[in-house]
Amino acid sequence: MGISQCDLVIFDCDGVLVDSEPIVNRIFAETLTEAGFQITYEQVTQQFMGKSLATCLAIIEETYGRRLPPTFTERCKEREFTAFQQELRPVSGIAETLEQISLPKCVASNSSHRHIQVVLTLTGLLHQFDGKLYSAYDVERPKPFPDVYLYAAQQMNTDPSRCVVVEDSVPGVQAASAAGMTVFGYAQRSDRAALLAAGATFIFDDMQNFPGMINAESNFQGIEVK
Repeated sequence: MGISQCDLVIFDCDGVLVDSEPIVNRIFAETLTEAGFQITYEQVTQQFMGKSLATCLAIIEETYGRRLPPTFTERCKEREFTAFQQELRPVSGIAETLEQISLPKCVASNSSHRHIQVVLTLTGLLHQFDGKLYSAYDVERPKPFPDVYLYAAQQMNTDPSRCVVVEDSVPGVQAASAAGMTVFGYAQRSDRAALLAAGATFIFDDMQNFPGMINAESNFQGIEVK
């Protein structure tokens, strides 16, 4: 797929646009442990990266064999918002990258609309997408199912086969691949081999390289891009 065959670039949000995952994972681990569900930051990162909140909560309750406190989600979100205001930054190089991409672009995330709006506002990226924000809450199933990517393509009036997706998680890559889209795996904080195995066509770890990758007249033969 060269530039003449790409009509839309779809970005995941957390880990691709904003460096929120370390913050979210830390708070999730801390709040779970306080509630009597002992778990480490490393375990949260390994088990839940890229999964929807509902999926994560269901896994926790099934693993520990008991229900989470009714106020657990609200407590997490309050702590996240406070931490975001103090710590959240855009992914390195993403602001420049978005400025260089002339193709239509949008966001497709497992997070809620409120979360997407908050993190993109705090990092100064919201204006780049002109309201074109799509959430797994808009569809029946979250990633790793393809629903949110197919929905985004439909809303943007674009054939899925002519969409490029930037993802950093295995569930996200699986979702975009299942939607029939070309997937660029962003591996700054992710396992390169796992992203390739999940269906990524290209792997890269410097966001500032991405515009050149989609603008180049290449054959996109599935080779790994360093």
